Amino acid sequence: MIQHVLTRCLGVEPSDKDYRQLSLTLSAAVVCTMIAAFFCGYNTLVKLYWPLLIIDMIAVMLGLLTLFVLLRLKSPQVAKVILLLMVALVCFSVMEVRGNQSYSLAWAFLCPPLSIFLLGYIYGTIFSGVYLACLCALMLMNGEVWEDAAWQGGAFTNLVMIYLGLFAFACHYEASRRTAQKLLRESNEKLAQLAHQDPLTGLYNRRYLEDQMLQMDNESIFLAMVDVDDFKRINDAFGHEKGDQALTQMGDLLREIIGTEGVVGRWGGEEFVILHYADQPSVFIALLERLVAGVAEHSFSDVPPITISVGATTYYKGRHKASLRYVDDALYDAKESGKNRYAIMHHVVDE
Repeated sequence: MIQHVLTRCLGVEPSDKDYRQLSLTLSAAVVCTMIAAFFCGYNTLVKLYWPLLIIDMIAVMLGLLTLFVLLRLKSPQVAKVILLLMVALVCFSVMEVRGNQSYSLAWAFLCPPLSIFLLGYIYGTIFSGVYLACLCALMLMNGEVWEDAAWQGGAFTNLVMIYLGLFAFACHYEASRRTAQKLLRESNEKLAQLAHQDPLTGLYNRRYLEDQMLQMDNESIFLAMVDVDDFKRINDAFGHEKGDQALTQMGDLLREIIGTEGVVGRWGGEEFVILHYADQPSVFIALLERLVAGVAEHSFSDVPPITISVGATTYYKGRHKASLRYVDDALYDAKESGKNRYAIMHHVVDE
């Protein structure tokens, strides 16, 4: 309900930075207005007492004014001030009129948490400090003449309503905190995904691939670097938009061919890198053959047939830079040998 009202009247969604504070303000205004309305009825129908009835009627009007300023005039800061002044003045007026009778002093407990909710730690603390000073002055001036407060229906009603009011504020605060934490987790997960994802193809990016290499459990895996042959001519002839579409389709095709046997990502430009976890070199070589043939036979949208050159090597965790150099040299050999093929460069053991 709160979310619906805020979205409709203020155009605020749960993901907006001001949503939590606005929802707290709206909820507090509704709860305080309902409490004041309840006591209007109580002091009219159950036990007519004009001083309290007038105070409660003023409270209802100020509560409605708070909602009007918040939802119609769209002035959250002004609404907060009105609401907090309403609660403070009404509670203090009740304590002034009733003294310690019917446990009226318990209304003092509403202002501190509400001031922190609405104004924040600094201004809320200042407001609560001023309020406490006024309350202490009231008690010191009247403490000697106040009689013991008898337990009666009014005391019961006061304590129940104060409890319900504080309980409602606490519940909403906790609910808003959990919502904020959930949104934060989702945002962090999205940021983490974006940090590891290539924005064009949706594949893993270079940072993720290198992290996988450096943090892998195995001492060695198979590494392949794929380069789209003559990609510049595709961009020149069909435009960069069509070239980007071709790269996206290439990424999808490589991911489909590799399946769950390894990881594919975009290294940069028209280059892709494959980390393959095959147990035997023959399995890896069969994959390279499928890659070259599969791309050559694939029909890409709006561009002529595309081929790839692939350089491959064994990646050793302890020789990161050397492994990348070997795979780059193998790719160069594949290009120099006529393209549309793969080449394998083996490590020199005593290097």
